[in-house]
Amino acid sequence: MYHYNMLIATFLIIIIGFFASRSLFYMKKRERMIIQFPEYSALLQFHMEKAYDMIYKDQVLTYSIEASRLPDKEYDVSVREFIRLVEKMLGKGLCKEYTFLYGDYNTFVFNLAEYFISRYDSDEIRETAMENVMETEVDETEGS
Repeated sequence: MYHYNMLIATFLIIIIGFFASRSLFYMKKRERMIIQFPEYSALLQFHMEKAYDMIYKDQVLTYSIEASRLPDKEYDVSVREFIRLVEKMLGKGLCKEYTFLYGDYNTFVFNLAEYFISRYDSDEIRETAMENVMETEVDETEGS
């Protein structure tokens, strides 16, 4: 009976030690990531810009030149494709790092989508095209 109790006590100490060391590892990892946040941020920014440019040229540019916005369905598809493209560019390892940094996958993806939305909403080509259309309409009404 004594050996059985010692075996259980040893097993419990090993389990507690494992979880304590694992918890310490993740605390140190998060601390390291926070210290290196500017580097993580710059890397993510680079990949988001590159992915946005690719999606913009393939799916958004035509609408921007015509001074119009993407239809809702195509807009949603573009956001999803942007997220997939960023994840593909980062690779599985970095995606896991960013998911850990942001706390969970949904928060990470939310931040990617917000980047796309803010860039899309500040589309200078579409704004310039809209101004040109407005000027043309004003000129036409003044000429009549």
